[in-house]
Amino acid sequence: MLPQSVLDRITYNQNAMLQTLSDLISIPSVATSIPQDGYPYGRPCAEALEYMLDALQGVGLDCHNMAYQVGTADWDKTLPPHLGILCHLDVVPATKTNWNSPPFQATIRDGRIYGRGAIDDKGPAVAVLYALRAIRESGISLQKNIQFLLGCNEENGSTDLEYYKQHTKLPPYVFTPDGSYPLIHLEKGMLRITFSKQTTDPIIYFQSGTAPNAVPAKAYAKTKIPIEIKNTIPEKFQQCGTEYTYKGIAAHASTPESGDNAITGLLSHFAQSETFPDCTALSKLFPHNCIDGRGLGINCSDAISGTLTCVCSMLKMENNMIEGCIDIRFPICTTKEELLQKIKKAFSAYGFYCQVQIGSDPHYTPEDSPFIQTLLKVYEEQTGNPGTCIAIGGGTYVHDIPGGVAFGMEYPEWDYHMHGDDEFIPIDQLMENTKMMAAAILRMCR
Repeated sequence: MLPQSVLDRITYNQNAMLQTLSDLISIPSVATSIPQDGYPYGRPCAEALEYMLDALQGVGLDCHNMAYQVGTADWDKTLPPHLGILCHLDVVPATKTNWNSPPFQATIRDGRIYGRGAIDDKGPAVAVLYALRAIRESGISLQKNIQFLLGCNEENGSTDLEYYKQHTKLPPYVFTPDGSYPLIHLEKGMLRITFSKQTTDPIIYFQSGTAPNAVPAKAYAKTKIPIEIKNTIPEKFQQCGTEYTYKGIAAHASTPESGDNAITGLLSHFAQSETFPDCTALSKLFPHNCIDGRGLGINCSDAISGTLTCVCSMLKMENNMIEGCIDIRFPICTTKEELLQKIKKAFSAYGFYCQVQIGSDPHYTPEDSPFIQTLLKVYEEQTGNPGTCIAIGGGTYVHDIPGGVAFGMEYPEWDYHMHGDDEFIPIDQLMENTKMMAAAILRMCR
C-alpha cells in the first residue's frame, strides 16, 4: 500500500491538482494535420506541452522538449532506465453548442470536472504529475528511473511517437493511462478499406455515415423509380414516394454489437428488388445485423482476443458511382495480409475495387508478463477488486510499443463521454487515480 506520507501529499495538493487540470483544459489543443505557426501540431498543442513541462520541472524532474513533438520528464537520468508512463495532450474537437458548459473551460458540478480532455488524456496526465509530485515531496528515493512522456498527436496517428523513437529509446517497460482498468493487454488489429464501383442501379443518391470508425445511425436515399418494399419495421424504415430513410443506432466501430447499422438496414430493403443488383451485392457482402465479416468470408475468432468485427461505416452513391468504407477489427489468429486477400476476392466477385487506407496487426502482451502481474497487483491493492486482463477492439497509445499496456484511467461500467459532449472525470476518481499512479511508480521503481 502507499506510504502515508504520499497519501497525505496527494490529499493536500487536491486544490492545486484541480487548478492544473482546469488550466490544461482551457488550452484547446486539437492537433493540426499540418504544421502551423512554426509548431508541428499547432500553437495550442505547443502551449499545453510547455505548461506541463514547466509544472514537471517545478517538481524537480529533468525535462526535455523534443521539437514540440513529445516532451519528456525524467526522475533521475543517472538511474537505470526502467519505467515509462505515456500520456497525450492533444484532444479531439468539440462543438460548443452541444455542451452544457464550454468544452475548453473546466466546469465543476456534481462532484465532476467537465471539459474536453478531462478523461482523455489531460486528466490522466495531471494524475501522473501529482503522483510524481507527492513522491518527491515525501522525500522518497527511487532506485530506477521513471520517464514521463507527453505526446501531442495521439488522436491523429501518433507521429509524435515515431519522432521520439527515431531520436531515442523507450524505457524497458511502458504503460499508458489512456484506456481502462484493470488492464488492457490486447488490442485487435485494424483494417480500414475503401471500395468503389460504377453502377447502373437507379439511384439518384444514397448517403450514410460521417466517420470511418463509427456505425452510422441514419441512411437516406432517393431513387429514379418508385419501388415496393415489404417486410419493413415502421419505426426504422420510412418511404415517401422515391425517398427512403432508415433510422438505426450509432456505435463505435470497435463495439458494433451495441448499434444498428443504417447502411445495411437500407441496403437490405433495396435488395428486395431485382432492379438494384449492386445494392443486392453490397447487402450480401454486408448482411444486416451481421458484424462478424462472414459476407466477406473473413469471420474468425480466438479465445484470447474474441471475434472479428466488420462494419460498413460509410456509403455514398451519386452520379452513377458507389464509394464506401469499411472498418475491421481482427483477432490475433489472423493477419492483415490474410484478410486483405479474402476481402479483395469477395469484392472483385461483384466488380468492386477496394484499397487499404489503414492497416495494423494486433497488439498483444502475454498475461503472464511480470510487468502485467505487477500492475494488476497494484490495482487489486488499491481497489480491493480482482485484477484481470481485458482485450479491446479499439487502440490505445501503446498499440505500436512492444510489451506496452494500458493501465487506467477509466473504471469498469463508467461512461465518461470520452470524445463526446460533456466529457468529464469525477473528482474522487481523479484523486484515486493519482494514488494508483503513485503506487505503480513506487512498485516498479522504488
